[in-house]
Amino acid sequence: MIKTTIVLALAALLAVPALQAGVLEENVIRSDWFSLGGELRVRQEGFNNIITWDSDNLADQQNYMRVRTRLFAQALPWEGVKAYARLVNEWRHYFKPRNRVHPLRDEILLDSANLSLWDKDLGLELTVGRQDLIYGEGFLILDGTPLDGSRSIFSDLAKLRVTLAEKTTLDFLGMYNTGKQWFAIHRNTDPLSAVDSYRLDSQEIGIFGAYLTDKTLLEAQQIELYYLFKYGKVSDVAPELFPQNQISVFGGRFSGPLVDKFCFAAEATGQLGSYGGEPQQAFGGYANLTYRLTAEEDMPVSVTLGAVYLSGDDPDTSNHEGWDPILASWPKWSELYCYSFIPEKDVAYWSNIQIYRAQLNLSPVDRFQVELVYQFFRANEASDAPWSGGGKDRGQNPQVLLKYAFTDWLDCHLLGEYFIPGNFYASDDNGFFARWEILGRF
Repeated sequence: MIKTTIVLALAALLAVPALQAGVLEENVIRSDWFSLGGELRVRQEGFNNIITWDSDNLADQQNYMRVRTRLFAQALPWEGVKAYARLVNEWRHYFKPRNRVHPLRDEILLDSANLSLWDKDLGLELTVGRQDLIYGEGFLILDGTPLDGSRSIFSDLAKLRVTLAEKTTLDFLGMYNTGKQWFAIHRNTDPLSAVDSYRLDSQEIGIFGAYLTDKTLLEAQQIELYYLFKYGKVSDVAPELFPQNQISVFGGRFSGPLVDKFCFAAEATGQLGSYGGEPQQAFGGYANLTYRLTAEEDMPVSVTLGAVYLSGDDPDTSNHEGWDPILASWPKWSELYCYSFIPEKDVAYWSNIQIYRAQLNLSPVDRFQVELVYQFFRANEASDAPWSGGGKDRGQNPQVLLKYAFTDWLDCHLLGEYFIPGNFYASDDNGFFARWEILGRF
């Protein structure tokens, strides 16, 4: 069954060119007002997460296949009107733990369904419904459904974009993520299953605010300024970890070129409000500086140095200083280390951490990219949990990523990570993560 599924998936990828050049391309996929398309992603992932807090925890050691299929339809019936919908399924087979059946594997989820209306003369565009939302590098807003991994990242919202000038936009946002699915075929509702698949987030949240993007105020620079208000209800899954919270989030992101061959990106954000009855006073930010060693026409080579700071809660104060990721609980800095936040609070709940990183990017041949990363993690506050060693040195995380694009519609990558724990953990066992992927689109 496993081999058959893999063969069928790879055969489907190879069939994509025929579909693009055949009947679907001419009559369905690319008509004047309607388009149909899809994506097939085949992955195998394996990892050993050394932060063992429960000998039976399924996040400790795993090896599995993931086959994600997505099908979308888009209609443009009239000028200034667009309707979009997308279905997704992610089938999984586990080699370790053996005989595990993932409850998501039979679900077909409506992970996008929205209507857009716009008027170019007025400079207004309104998009209402379920949609993917990403700002900047995903430091605050990217993944509205963190508990199902990368199967989906949607949020349910209304977004009004006002174009103030040719390169200046102001977005007004209003979203409410229940953390549960409101449409799924074959939805799993078994409360005893290994994964509570109808939960897509640990907390029901609402976010309202404005996001300004400007490329004209400073020459060749992009400025992003924002204010968000987050309301989080008491979690029905873990109320002690996710109490009611009301947080004002304000900050800005700046990026662009500096002197010759140098470019940068930096973001700083403050969080004020209340968290579980305590005053919320948190801060987070990052800064990256990139130097391009060679010209674009040569073998592109660049070096990036960066740092990240996300505040942690100091137990000796009456305030809550712990950084809230808002909609950024995703493996932004590490596919392996994101699981190590589970005993602290939740998967990919980046908080109470400093990251110092160095990254080398090169492209030795056309369509082939190599990315080498070294990261050193520290905690701002030590932990007295049973799994902790009481120190602030979280550990070291080297990574290797190889990417190759066969065509514009077919690419692959190979990722490897290693983790060497520091004295923040009681365990001194190293961890690893490995993944290969083939991705095809039509």
